Amino acid sequence: MKRLVAAFAITVLLLALPLLPGCAKTGDDGGNDHGGNGGGDDPLQGLTLDQKVGQLFLIGFEGTAVTPEIAQWFQAIHPGGVILFGRNITGEAQLEKLIRDLQNLALSDTGLPLFIAIDQEGGEVIRIDWLGDGTPQSQITEPEQAYSAGLARAQGLKGLGINLNLAPVLDMGVQGDFLTRNGRTFPGGPQEVGELGKAAISGQKDGGIFSTAKHFPGYGGIDYDPEIERLAVIPGVPEISQFQAAAAANPEFLMTANVIYTELDPDQPFTLSPAGIAFLRENVGGDYLVVSDDLATKVLKEAYSLAGTVTRAAKAGVDVLLVSGHEAGDTQAAFTAISEVVRSGEIPEDEVDGRVLRILRLKQRMAE
Repeated sequence: MKRLVAAFAITVLLLALPLLPGCAKTGDDGGNDHGGNGGGDDPLQGLTLDQKVGQLFLIGFEGTAVTPEIAQWFQAIHPGGVILFGRNITGEAQLEKLIRDLQNLALSDTGLPLFIAIDQEGGEVIRIDWLGDGTPQSQITEPEQAYSAGLARAQGLKGLGINLNLAPVLDMGVQGDFLTRNGRTFPGGPQEVGELGKAAISGQKDGGIFSTAKHFPGYGGIDYDPEIERLAVIPGVPEISQFQAAAAANPEFLMTANVIYTELDPDQPFTLSPAGIAFLRENVGGDYLVVSDDLATKVLKEAYSLAGTVTRAAKAGVDVLLVSGHEAGDTQAAFTAISEVVRSGEIPEDEVDGRVLRILRLKQRMAE
């Protein structure tokens, strides 16, 4: 019953949003003393600058329940979404309550629901182990199988309150690389991978959740962990036709890879590169939000600092900034960095408004 009440409240608030028009700049520039979605003709009306900046973040946190400390953190960052890891999950009832409480926090803060995201790829990479999701992508060979797996996965996740899966993986794996060692890539060539990805996305969509095609243009061929060991540098751009094919299923998100492809930009990882994000937009059609891979990895922080990483990604054109929150203070530091560059004008507020409008447009679809 509590889950139904919470879902009803979210639906009512989303239906109250108008069909979102073009970008309109609000006059309020921040603070935590007031705010929340005011409706009217402008869906940004009533949101403070900090609340709009918060909508750009998908963040992780420590803990399995909402505590006063988490509530205070929420009111400081105003996140647009959270990502759940194994550290946040102990059982079904606990997870349902955690998600319900997180949504209530968001609704009381901004009047907007959260993206509740998870990496539930199947096989080795799953965060919830009771959904019967043990088949890795490497063992899915037919589109019908991919669709069925996506549909079942989505139904299980939606039943818990999760509305966004950070899957499927569409990188072209190379035998022995860090992705194939864990069975994370589909078998076959680009055409087969594209068809399997399209089917998996379609299944998740029919199951009622949002999907993420990842990690464009690809981590294939990297035989070490590029998040921990060293920054990956690849001379050329990997095969991307599988992403183009899967985009026909209209994934709501497309996640970028944190790799330097010297052909595109010899100095910056794809996610931080304006040339990289432009290449993505030019080559993969669709109405999707660009979401970064984790911006708080050891490798990126050592190379660019956390503030440098998130600000470069935002300036490059990434819509949603993922910060895993594995280390204390990362999420607050990332939020502060973006808030400061928006206030200074390095990132125009109009750009933030445009991205937030696209995020709200997608959140409106939660009620459909």
